[in-house]
Amino acid sequence: MPHRVLIAAGTRPECLKLASVVRALRAQEGLQTLLLNSGQHQAMVERTFAQLGLACDLAPGQISAASLSHALSALRAQIRQAAKAHGADLVVSQGDTSTAYAAALAARDLGLPLAHVEAGLRTSHPYRPFPEELFRRRIAPIARLHFAPTQQAAANLRGEGVADERIHRVGNSVIDLLREEVERREPTPLPFLPATREHIALTLHRRENYGRGLDLVCAAVLELLQQHAELGLVCPVHPNPAVGSRIRRHLAGHARIALVEPLDYRLFIALLARARLAITDSGGIQEEAPYLGTPVLVVRENTERPESVALGAATLVPLKPERIVAEADRLLRAAPPARLAFAPESPYGDGRSGERIAATIARFLQNP
Repeated sequence: MPHRVLIAAGTRPECLKLASVVRALRAQEGLQTLLLNSGQHQAMVERTFAQLGLACDLAPGQISAASLSHALSALRAQIRQAAKAHGADLVVSQGDTSTAYAAALAARDLGLPLAHVEAGLRTSHPYRPFPEELFRRRIAPIARLHFAPTQQAAANLRGEGVADERIHRVGNSVIDLLREEVERREPTPLPFLPATREHIALTLHRRENYGRGLDLVCAAVLELLQQHAELGLVCPVHPNPAVGSRIRRHLAGHARIALVEPLDYRLFIALLARARLAITDSGGIQEEAPYLGTPVLVVRENTERPESVALGAATLVPLKPERIVAEADRLLRAAPPARLAFAPESPYGDGRSGERIAATIARFLQNP
């Protein structure tokens, strides 16, 4: 009887970072892979996987919760029920979302081994960003298999007492998807681009920047456009109303700003590749942009991707409009960073992480 692997995904980034893992696991003999839409962002997960040519096997339903704690409780119950009902032998979670933490708790409830994809990311503060940093630090003691994307992530886990044999440095799985897009080499039309010589890509969604943080970044962006008449800006607006309504209030109606719905991966990578600069509070963009030669301004207090800062591909900036404008201006005047190669020595790997993860899980299930 094949071993059953349950993979939980609840957000768009999880879909992107699990896609190559799902494909590689489904190609493994002796494994049955069940892909679960956790219900955290049900419609977005279904749509993103469909764009990637994948479909979920299980979709218990959208979670509606008034608070983070209630959402975690509901997600934990749904994932636990799915794992139990379908006889899972191992649970896979990715990253630092509510779904990732809930999957870890569900696996522990059932006494099942947990494989954590993108393990070991840390900032210098135990609660920032919240709740992501808290989640990943709590997932680590539960996981049996830690798939660290970078050398630093593996070192972080060792520093917390995780045994070497449980840590597997595999590269970052989102680079698998990025490599496929770059190697495709087919032009992707971007009809929403403003009619300007250069463009900025803006993405904002982190809980830590809700409210006044969004106001400050939007004010900085408007000032930057006022100073640079050759610049346009494209912002895929996050579906969370707490984010979207505020961004639209500040940026809608500007002749050189395009506010668009969330883009599928191919369109977003095409946008990021053509952008002269990315301004973001996202984690994933800090990994993708160095392979595209696009500089990144990270509007956060800290980052769990220090590799991009060390490369000079990303710059951290506090939430102060004058600092954001000054750093953006500096990056716009500087030469773009050289593109990273899809090679094992690159900080985030060569774009073949999914194959390594699937092979390791298969070996583990054969000899747990």
